[in-house]
This record gives sequence, C-alpha cells and structure tokens, in this order.
Amino acid sequence: MSNYIYAKNGPPFNFLGHHSKTQFTTFQTWINAHTSKLTSVQQFYQIRAAQLRKTAGAMEQFYQTQNDEKLAPTFQKPTWQPGSQGYFPYIWREDHLPMITMSQIKDYMREQLQRQDEAVFHMNHARNLIEKQEDKAQDANDALNHPQHSVPLLLQQINSYFQQPEYDAVLVNDTGDTYPAGSSQPRFRVHQLDAPTQWELEQVYRPSTPGGSIVTKEEIQQG
Repeated sequence: MSNYIYAKNGPPFNFLGHHSKTQFTTFQTWINAHTSKLTSVQQFYQIRAAQLRKTAGAMEQFYQTQNDEKLAPTFQKPTWQPGSQGYFPYIWREDHLPMITMSQIKDYMREQLQRQDEAVFHMNHARNLIEKQEDKAQDANDALNHPQHSVPLLLQQINSYFQQPEYDAVLVNDTGDTYPAGSSQPRFRVHQLDAPTQWELEQVYRPSTPGGSIVTKEEIQQG
C-alpha cells in the first residue's frame, strides 16, 4: 500500500468509492476480527433502551398524575390570537418598574410557569433516545442476520465484483491484474488523486487510427 498516497487500508477505511483488492483483504480481516462483538453491541443498546423506557414511564406517570397541571398526551399549547377588533394600540408609559418587578416574580416561579414546556421537551427527548438505542441494537442484529444485507453477504458481493470487468476502475485488483505483467503496479489508480498508472497513461496517449477498432484489455491479455 505504500504506492497509494491517498488510499487508506486501515480504520476508518475511507475508500471514497474506489477499492483495491489489498484494501479489501485488510478490511475483511478487520471485520472478521470484530464480528464476534456485534452480539454484545446489540445487547448493550437493548439494555440502554429498556432502562430509558423505565425512565420515560416514570416521567409519564408523574406528568399525567402527580403534576399539579395534568399533562394530557395530546397537549397543545394555546396560541395567542387578536380579538375581533384586532390589536389595541400600545400606549407608552413608565412601564419599566412593573416590568422589572414581574421579571423578578417570574424568575422565582420559572419552574412552575414552564412546567408544561419542560415536560413535553423531556418526554420527546426520552422518546428520541429510546428510538436511537433501539435502532443501534437493530443494526447490530441485522449485521449478522439480515437475509439480504448482512455483513457476510455484503463481503461476498464485493468479492464477486472483483471478477467483473465493468468494475475494473473502481474495484482495483492490484494483486492479480497488474500492468505491465509481472509488475507490482495495478492497472488503475486506487484513488483519483493518485498519480496515473502506466496503463492509464498509455490509454490517453494511444494514437487513434481512423476507422480502427478499440483494443480492450482482455484482447491485449489474450494476444
């Protein structure tokens, strides 16, 4: 991998759409070493979700029963609307003293004045946390057991792509498809910011013959 300036063959495996056989081998080894931890990851998030559900249940019971202002599940904050005559014009007077006095009172009574808003916020926050933990647990379970997109099946799919010519430029087989033959240089760049390979340079500067045909890589290998 020393020839690949921008390609990364270790965590976090930033392939950016291009992939080499050497990278994939390292990636597959890393996945196989960490697959056994997925069950523990699933259990961890399941436990956290269960704990949060107990917390949310206690909060819901408090807000609906013990709170002095009962919080209904369909709670909606009333909106302020003008009367039939519209808004009254405001008359400026010396209002700063009552404003300061009221702000002091409201500061002391803040918890009770904002109780409903705080209750709705915390209940929604708890619900979001629960769903996030459950999603992570589900992902860990799907990584091993999904019938179509489990990690083993996805690895097999990538391996099959290496055998298909249409993926030569994005899934670079740098161990079995080198150019010139017998060299260590892959036919295509692993990353678009790497220097062009010998094969790519020859394709760019190959003289075109009027009426001639394009010579494919397979034909060159056979000839």
